[in-house]
Formats: sequence, C-alpha cells, structure tokens
Amino acid sequence: MIRTFTIAFLAAVLLLSSCGNNDPKDKVVTTDTVAVTEPLELKTINEEILTKPNDPELYHKRAKYYLENKKFDEGLADMNRVLNIDSSKAEYYLTISNLYFLVNRSGDAKNSLEKCIAIDPKNTEALLKLAELYLYVRKNDKSIEYINQALKIDQYNAKAYFMKGMNYKDLKDTARAVSSMQTAVEQDQQYYNAYMQLGLLSAAQRKKVAVDYYKNALRIQPKSSEALYALGYFYQDMQDWDQAISTYTTLLKIENNKNAFYNLGVIHLLGLKDYNKALEYFTGAINIDTKYVEAYYGRGLCYQQLNESKKASAEFQTCLSLSPEYTPAKVALGKAK
Repeated sequence: MIRTFTIAFLAAVLLLSSCGNNDPKDKVVTTDTVAVTEPLELKTINEEILTKPNDPELYHKRAKYYLENKKFDEGLADMNRVLNIDSSKAEYYLTISNLYFLVNRSGDAKNSLEKCIAIDPKNTEALLKLAELYLYVRKNDKSIEYINQALKIDQYNAKAYFMKGMNYKDLKDTARAVSSMQTAVEQDQQYYNAYMQLGLLSAAQRKKVAVDYYKNALRIQPKSSEALYALGYFYQDMQDWDQAISTYTTLLKIENNKNAFYNLGVIHLLGLKDYNKALEYFTGAINIDTKYVEAYYGRGLCYQQLNESKKASAEFQTCLSLSPEYTPAKVALGKAK
C-alpha cells in the first residue's frame, strides 16, 4: 500500500570521537566514551534562556527545535513550561498539539486544538488538524464540518480540499473525492499528495488519466519511489509491458525495491513468456527479502515452464517452509506428484 502522508525532520546532533576538546566556544557534554557537542542552534537558545528564564517565547522556540529534531518528550516539557507562564496564545496550543499527536496522545492533541480555536476561532491550521484527527477515527461528518469551517475563512485553502477528498475517499464516494482533489491541485499546482491520490483513484477505475496524475507527482518529486511504483503498476495492470518495464527499471536505479523486481518477474513470466529473465527478477526480489514467498512461487512456475521439475518442487517446498498454508504452492506440488 502506498502511503501519501510523510513528515520530514532535521537531525542536528554531532558526535565527536575525542572527549578532550575544551574550546570555550563550544559547550561539550562528556560521557565515558564520547564527547557530544551541543548543536549551535540549541546552544544559542539555551544561552538566551539563561538570560531570560521566564520568557515563554524562548521555551517555545526551543520546543519547536525539539519538535523538528524528533525530541518529543523534551519538546513537551518545554511547552508545559510555556503554558505555565502564559496560556493565552493560540500558537502555543498548536505547537503542543503537534507534539501530542506525534507521541500518540490524540486526546490531548484534540483538547489543545480546541483551546487554540477557542482563543483564535479563525485559525485554519488548527481547524484542519482537528479535521485530520476526526478523519483518523473515521468520524467523517465531524471532520468535514471542521474543513468547511476552514473554507469559510479561506476558500482557496488547498489542504482543506485535500482533506475533504480524503474523507470522501474514506466514505467510498469516488466522484466527490476526485472533485475535491482536483480543486486542491487547482489551488496549489505543486500539491504532490493530491496528485498521488488522484492517480490512485483514477487507477482504481482503470482510467488512463492516472498516468497524467502520476507524472505530475513525478514533476514535483522526480525521484519519488511511490509515484514510480504506482505508475509502473498501472502500466502493468493495463498490460502495457514496455512502459511498465521502463518505469520499474527507473525505480530500481533509485532504490532496490523488492516489489519492482517481483513485478518485473511477473511481467516476464506471464506477459512476455521469457522465463529465464523472469527467474532473474524473482531472484532479485529474493536477494532483498529472503522470505518473499510469492517470489519463490514465481521461480517455481518459471522452472515448471522450463521443464525443470525438481527445481520447481524445491521452490514450492521453500514457499511452504516459509508459509505452510500458502495454497498456490500446495496446489502446484499436488500437480507435480
């Protein structure tokens, strides 16, 4: 399954091999084996806090640094300090809600977002985050309600239309899902996730426009493995072997993707009847994942077509050693007897 939602964070901790650095310009935390230099950005914030220990903005600044660097517990500790000093700013509740969300405290995230909106009813970011929370628990009516509130404030908000599309997709209302996603890309022509969803929705209906949507996603992220895989799979589903092979091959230049190897094996086995080439691709998949049951089964079918029954049986036996209830291998062995 292709996932369209992604979160990027920046790593900022430098590890030193020596613990003898006493340069006064760098604050160093020493352990028994290494000396860890405090990142300059964090060091600067800490120095500011020392001079103004009751300034909530500085703790908020450090909490956002921790958020970006995946130090969620430290970020939450700072945000609790912030709110103990000043609980009147909507942005503070928005930040702590993000932290709660990332440590799976969805109830606390919801409460923080509601406090944010109570202070700032026109905060579209908070409204859409609440909509996202309700989407995750499949309370679609409530999610759409918050989305519509956001759109009353900003009728051109691309994320709001995207979120509405995700709700309609969840509700199996494909027509409205497509319409909402199309509106999202009209508002933001660089909306990668919306193009991916449009591609997936169109591919499910076997509509060739899926190709255009995936290519738009690749225009924005040329090395996206999920977009290349989805495009290759669509070509494969449409039995456009040449385009499928070309797309999967491009993907394999970016990463060793076991499913791309496997699908190339399927294409050469079933589509092109090139059994030796199919064997190579199935083996490529197994080299990445030695427990890839379907790839062993594919190799077994190739050996059957090449009249190498002993090798075929060995592959089917491997399937069953990995997955004793794998029916296709059971059937194949039964026929071989």
